[in-house]
Amino acid sequence: FRFKESLAEDLRRADLVISHAGAGSCLETLEKGKPLIVVINEKLMNNHQLELAKQLHRDGHVLYCNC
Repeated sequence: FRFKESLAEDLRRADLVISHAGAGSCLETLEKGKPLIVVINEKLMNNHQLELAKQLHRDGHVLYCNC
């Protein structure tokens, strides 16, 4: 999705979520208890998504990769 007002219904119906590693997207998905794979956008703000993805992976919450 380029932009959507709310992903709540999509998240409710999902069996698996693949997302960028933005904090809001990760937290909203994990709050719903859905398995999450994050794809890191390495071009954003000094690659800050990698730090979040690595920590969430270490804590057992996500799998991650880059493009």
